[in-house]
Amino acid sequence: MKNYLVAASAIGIAASAFATVSSTLVADTYIVKEGSGASAKFYSVLDIYVKGNNAGDLMGGSVLGAGTHGVVFATSQATGVTRDASGKVTAGAVTGDIFVQSDGSGWLPTNNSGSAWDSFIAVGNRGQGNAAKVTNRAGTVKDQGLAANMTAASGFSQMSVAGSNFIDSGTTSGWYSAFGGNGYSTAGASENPFARMNAYNADQAALYPDLVRTGYQTSKGSLRNGDTTAGTAWTNRIDPTVTNLVAGTSGVGGTSLDFCWMIGRFAIDVTGKSASEVITMNAQFNMVGKNGTAAETGTTFTGASTASYKVSNFFAFAVPAPGAVTLLGAAGLLGRRRKA
Repeated sequence: MKNYLVAASAIGIAASAFATVSSTLVADTYIVKEGSGASAKFYSVLDIYVKGNNAGDLMGGSVLGAGTHGVVFATSQATGVTRDASGKVTAGAVTGDIFVQSDGSGWLPTNNSGSAWDSFIAVGNRGQGNAAKVTNRAGTVKDQGLAANMTAASGFSQMSVAGSNFIDSGTTSGWYSAFGGNGYSTAGASENPFARMNAYNADQAALYPDLVRTGYQTSKGSLRNGDTTAGTAWTNRIDPTVTNLVAGTSGVGGTSLDFCWMIGRFAIDVTGKSASEVITMNAQFNMVGKNGTAAETGTTFTGASTASYKVSNFFAFAVPAPGAVTLLGAAGLLGRRRKA
């Protein structure tokens, strides 16, 4: 088993107040170091979540395109292409920073490599392989660690392509849990689409011990709000080489991941890179869920009909400048790798 060091990207920041499920995504941002000395590799990671605040909040177990709003996950280098009205790429070379995966198994959350920087689409779960578990709306734990338990809608082949710096699958595409119905289904308490957001909360740990949590609901780095453009994402980035770090601590707790429903983990190799490269990513898809006040109550929403839930947020990748690792180590902010 390889050992990994996870460096928190900055001190924890306060969480924003949400009335219910927010249409602004959040990302736990951190840097992973693999190896040591001259051969050390560095990976910048964004664990992207939808965040709510109520026990009745539910999220659809899906990542879908709808209407004129396609599914796109892309690094900034991959966005310099021509798209049609639906957002589908029609021309232009796809180059730039690729999303990395530890064993080449692609975007399914099925491998058991244990890497802290393995990119995958989560659809609610926070782990891979044996740890890929979610709950349905009835609170039943489901295993997403098998490929047969994940379903791809029409044209969503990019989800299975490893070594890509983009996923751009148009508006008729999507990916969702195969447990009961499709990504828009609302029928019956056994339907996995509309899964409970609060099942990962600290106060639910005894009820749902199989669900992966980080520590006791603390993030690896800092939980950052998504921005409307790549430019503002870069301006608002958290840079571990310029942010004052807290010396003498064993880790940076960041913001609680309570009510956080994970979209996916997106990692790039930043070994030898500098902040001058301005690496960002866009996360775009159609959200389906329910703003609730108690279990099985509340108002269903879908980005197909509610514009605010057609999510398109930008995030900036943290890049360790020369000397950053020494700085992080001196501040005591290196810890053993923990799953999200």
